Amino acid sequence: MASKLEKEAAQASDEPLVEEVERHQPDESDRIDAPGRAPGGEPLDVSPGGDGSLVKEVLKEGMAGGPQALTTPSPLCEITLRVRADHESKQTPVVWPRQHHGAISPPGLPAQLRVGIETMRLHEVARLTHVDHSRTPAATRTYDVEVVDWDEALVLDTVTKRIVRRPGVEAWREPRELDRVVVRGVLGGVDYGPIAEDRDPSLAAAPLSGGWRLDEDVETDTGLRVVEGLEACVRTMRVGEVCEVSIGEQKGQIELAQIREDPNQALIAHRGAWAKSGDAARRSAAVDALRALGNAHLQKGDLGKALKRYDRALAVASDGGNDDGDTHLLEDSEDAQAASKAAHNAGRELVKRRARAVLANRALAHLKAGDALGAKRDCEAVLEEDPDHLKCRFRRAQALVDLGSVEDACAVFVELARVPALQRDALRALRAARATLKAHRDAERELYRGVIRPKPAPQGPRPENLRREALERTVVASLGLQRAAGRAASDSY
Repeated sequence: MASKLEKEAAQASDEPLVEEVERHQPDESDRIDAPGRAPGGEPLDVSPGGDGSLVKEVLKEGMAGGPQALTTPSPLCEITLRVRADHESKQTPVVWPRQHHGAISPPGLPAQLRVGIETMRLHEVARLTHVDHSRTPAATRTYDVEVVDWDEALVLDTVTKRIVRRPGVEAWREPRELDRVVVRGVLGGVDYGPIAEDRDPSLAAAPLSGGWRLDEDVETDTGLRVVEGLEACVRTMRVGEVCEVSIGEQKGQIELAQIREDPNQALIAHRGAWAKSGDAARRSAAVDALRALGNAHLQKGDLGKALKRYDRALAVASDGGNDDGDTHLLEDSEDAQAASKAAHNAGRELVKRRARAVLANRALAHLKAGDALGAKRDCEAVLEEDPDHLKCRFRRAQALVDLGSVEDACAVFVELARVPALQRDALRALRAARATLKAHRDAERELYRGVIRPKPAPQGPRPENLRREALERTVVASLGLQRAAGRAASDSY
């Protein structure tokens, strides 16, 4: 079945292209400098290697106003073109799916034209001249191309997004995990507010109401429900972008109105600023807050989100190995240097303690998720700095049971059973581990039964004729040997 764009292209194929182009003489007020344009409409070399294999001449400028005036097709566009080659008398409609449908080059056209078309704006007409230098003499073909329309669509599992207004060039950033986002529009019966004509894409813009933390909240700060599947679409948007969204039976139009960066992102980006006043306190507070989020998800059984929060907490706690602790040398006096060094070390130790608590909780999440090896590594990372951390010793032993080192785990459980706070849990785990060890040994005995020990001989009385037959075979064999020896002796004479 032909798409909507294909039908429109077929209807437009009868309209004049070249005659209209020849009558249009754009003045300087119509021209907008952009990639693929030369001042005064002169031909411009747009070949990738600059070898003159593709020359573009703008015959008719594209849109001079509106949200798509300064944009070119994105890699997700389905582009509708009208093309007329130099040897043809009639223009041909072409629908180019591009990367959205896996099409690298325009269908039916030389692959080299792709670069030229990607520099064109909506409703622009250009003359693209392809020069094939591999032939002698060089072969030249000219194509008059018009960008009739493009359709930007993105399919994300059950979510389909089609861009109806692209953002400005200042909006370069897409939301990240835990960023605060604000959307406007209507989707799934939920009205998030009116769509505006202009937005401030700056991360420092005045905060708007109706936001939520991405991948964390299920409601906005005004109490509106975040429609399921909306976040998958928002992750691909930029501030000022408007899209038509379909999520199953739910349809609507939304705008990404604002992005407020997660404050912890600054702590992650500036890991070497440990000597800055209050930095250790800010880091430890951020680590505790993220660990609390992870613990809440862990209690609800959402192990995926819990692990994400623990990972982010550890990223905040890490200095990335870039902080050498020598900033105290910038102080004027020795006393000030000593005080600065002591404060630096105390701050690092404070954050490290918070990080060890995160690792202990992440080990528990790994155990519940069935990742015994990950739990063992986290516990050993804590025990390397704090050998007396009881919870990590206990969880490491639990991981050893899952990894098959049951005897080593039993030895740890016996030791921990002497600790009053862990006695009940350690005894319960010890009984379970011993039961597992017994089951392993029983399985081994059953597996090797009859292999290490020979199977018992069949029971019952031995028939008397078996002995007689054996005796007869022995006598016959002996007589045979005697006859053979006699023949050998006679032959020797």
